[in-house]
Amino acid sequence: MTGSGIEERATPFRLAHHAQQDRRTSSDASKPARPGEGEETEPGGPVNWRGMTDDDYDDTFGALCDFLAWAVPHWAFTTEQFPHQCWWQHSDITEEMTAWWGLWQAYIRNPAANIADPIAFHERTHTLKQRLADTHRGRCRHGHQPAAGSPAVHSPD
Repeated sequence: MTGSGIEERATPFRLAHHAQQDRRTSSDASKPARPGEGEETEPGGPVNWRGMTDDDYDDTFGALCDFLAWAVPHWAFTTEQFPHQCWWQHSDITEEMTAWWGLWQAYIRNPAANIADPIAFHERTHTLKQRLADTHRGRCRHGHQPAAGSPAVHSPD
């Protein structure tokens, strides 16, 4: 597995499977809340994809998918800014969207947030959209285009 493993773990089948599971178990009150869900007084912390167990990954990635399914259209990300059909195959974009989701939890869902935090979130959303447009450049508008291969990073012996 290379990088954080997001691309290998997040297949279209797995995404669809998450959606089915979520619909079946959404009424199960005994199940602990996934990141970004549950009590607003307990917003999630940073997400470390690399250090997760498969079970934690499944729950967290499913919650991220649910958030993005609502948030990406809500904030009108264009195909120049966000590869709607294959975002999970781009670990850099997945990491960006994970960080943005964390900001949403901290700035919007958190009742202990400062009164200025929501505007800071919207300003950072604008900056994120610009940064993604500069780096993504709509490269997957006509089907997934993998990023050019990066050389391996070696450590000194």
